[in-house]
Amino acid sequence: MTETCQRKPDYILLATVVILVLLGLVMVYSASFMRAYADTGNQLYYTLRQMNAAIVGTIALLAAQRIDYRVWRRFSVHLMAGTLFLLLLTLMLPASMTEANGARSWIRIGSFSMQPSEIAKLTLVIYFADWLSRRGEKLTNVTYGLAPFALMLGVVCGLIMLGRDLGTTIVLVIIAGMVYFAAGANLLHIIGAAIVAGSAFWGLINIAAYRQERIAAWIDPFAHYQGAGYQPVHALYALGSGGLFGVGIGQARQKFFWLPEAHTDAIFAIIGEEFGLIGTLFVVTCFLVIAYRGMRIAGRAPDPFAALLATGITCWLVFQALINMAVITTLIPFTGLTLPFISYGGTSLATCMAATGILLNISRHTSAASSHDYETVIPSERSGSFARLAGWWRNRRSRLSGFGHRRSAQRAWSAIRRR
Repeated sequence: MTETCQRKPDYILLATVVILVLLGLVMVYSASFMRAYADTGNQLYYTLRQMNAAIVGTIALLAAQRIDYRVWRRFSVHLMAGTLFLLLLTLMLPASMTEANGARSWIRIGSFSMQPSEIAKLTLVIYFADWLSRRGEKLTNVTYGLAPFALMLGVVCGLIMLGRDLGTTIVLVIIAGMVYFAAGANLLHIIGAAIVAGSAFWGLINIAAYRQERIAAWIDPFAHYQGAGYQPVHALYALGSGGLFGVGIGQARQKFFWLPEAHTDAIFAIIGEEFGLIGTLFVVTCFLVIAYRGMRIAGRAPDPFAALLATGITCWLVFQALINMAVITTLIPFTGLTLPFISYGGTSLATCMAATGILLNISRHTSAASSHDYETVIPSERSGSFARLAGWWRNRRSRLSGFGHRRSAQRAWSAIRRR
C-alpha cells in the first residue's frame, strides 16, 4: 500500500477560487441591480441570493475539505441514484415548478429552488471516478468497459436532454470523456465514441429549429439580430465597448435591458465592458491557475480514484468556463452555461465550491514517493518534454495516478547515477 503523508491544502487553488467568488458577487450586483429593481423593487434581490449561496458554498467547501475523499467513494452509487431521481422530478413536476427560459431543469418549492443538472456534474465525476478505478484491465474491453460507461452516461444525458438543456449535456460528455481517457481507456474506443457522440449532437441540432437558428446566428449574428443573434450581438457590443481598461465598474450600458441574462450566462461580457481586456484576461488567468493546480493535484494523487476524481473536477470547472467564454466571444454557437464561481446561480456556485473542497482534500494526501517533481529528477534539457511525453504514454494505464511517472523518474535517476 502506498505510503501517504498529510499536507496543507493547496492554498493557491483556494485563494484563486475565493478571488473568483468575490469578483462574482461584485459583478452579479453590477449586472443585475437594474433588472432586480424592475422585477422585485429591490436592487439587491439577486445579490443577496448569491451571497446566501456563497455562504452555503463556503460551508460546503470547508466541510468537503475536511472530509476524507475516500468517503465519497462509498456513497457514489447512492449519490448517482439520488441525482437520477431529482432529474426525473424535473420532468414529472408541473412546468410552473421546473421550467425557465424554455428548459425544464429546476425544482422550485416556495422560495426554495435548485437545479439538479448542476448537482449531476459533481455526482457524475464521483461515480465514474469510482467505477473506472475499479475496472482495471477490463476497461479496454468493450463489453465490460465502454458499453456500461456509455449506458450510464446516456441515461444521465438523456434525462437532461429531455429537459432541453444541451449546454449541460455537452459539459457532462466532456467531463466523462476526459475521465475515461485519463483512466487508461483504449484510444480507438474513445475515437469511436466521439464520432457517435458528434453524430448524435448533430442530429439533435437538426431536429430542433431553435438550435438551427443558433447555428445560423453564430455564422452571422448581425444578420439575425431580431432573433437568435440578439444576445451574441450585444455581448460583442459589451466586449468592444470595454476596450483595454473598461468603462469602469458599474458603468456598463449593455446591462440596462440590452443584453439578456447579463448576470447569469452573459456576465463575462459585462466584465469585459467594465474592466476591459485586462479584466477578461485576469479571469482567464484565474481559470488557467485552477487548471494547473487541479492537474498537479491529480498527478500527485495517492491512488487512481483520487486522480480520476481530481481530473474530473478540474476538467468540469475549466471546460465549462472555456465554453462560456467561447460563447460570449461567438467562437462557438450560443448555449446557456454559467461561468463557474462568477455567474448568478445558487446551485452552480454551491456545487462548484463543494467540488473545490474535495479537490483541496485530495491535495492534502500525497504519496511520499512523489515528494520530488519529475522535472527535478531529469536535469538534462534534451530529455525534458520528450521524456515526459514518452513516460506518460508508456504508463497510460495510470496516466494521472502518478505511479507511472514515479517509476519512470526512478529509472531515469538510476540511469543518471550509473553514468
